[in-house]
Amino acid sequence: MRRRHLLQTLGASALVGSAGCAEQSDDTTSAFEVSSPAFSSGDELPARFTCDGDGVSPPFVIERVPEPTAALAITAEYDGGVFSQPVFWTLWNVPPETERIPAGLPREPTLDTLGGARQGTQPPNEPGYEPPCPPAGQPYEHRFQVFALDEMLSIEGGTEQEQASEAIANALIASARITVDYTHPVATDS
Repeated sequence: MRRRHLLQTLGASALVGSAGCAEQSDDTTSAFEVSSPAFSSGDELPARFTCDGDGVSPPFVIERVPEPTAALAITAEYDGGVFSQPVFWTLWNVPPETERIPAGLPREPTLDTLGGARQGTQPPNEPGYEPPCPPAGQPYEHRFQVFALDEMLSIEGGTEQEQASEAIANALIASARITVDYTHPVATDS
C-alpha cells in the first residue's frame, strides 16, 4: 500500500515538476547527492570491486542529506535484462550524519564501525557486498543507489537482499544513483 502511494506521489511530482520548469528555485542546488572517489556515473566499474579483482565494496561520499532522514541505505544491482535485476548488496541503518562510507566493508551482518548499520545476504553467501560477476563478454549496467529513509529499519542484518530492498523502498524519502558499466572478461586459453 505504501509503495503504491509512493509511486502515485512520484508520478504526480514528476508532472508538477515538469510543469514548473520555467520557475526553478535555489532548492535545486541543495539536492541529495552521492559520489564515489573510485568512479563516476558513466565510468567503467573498476575491477577491484568485482569478482575479477579484490571483490571489495566501493567507497561513497554522501552530501546534502534531506530532512527528516532517520537513516541511510545503499542497494547495488546490475541489469540482467527485463526480468532480472540481481541485487548484489544491501546496506541499511547507516546513521544519517554519515558523510563517507569506506571501501572494503567487512562481510558481516552488522557493522559496528558504521554505527550498527546492517547488510543483507544472497544465500548461501555471507552477508555483505557480493562482488558482481556478470556473464562474460558484454557490458552490464550496474546501479549503486543511496537512499534517505524516514525510519530506521527493524529488519535484522543477514536478511535476504530482495526483502531488504523492499523494506528500503518502503521507507524512501529521497535517493541518488551512480550508474556504471562492467564487462566481465572472456577467459582466454594461452
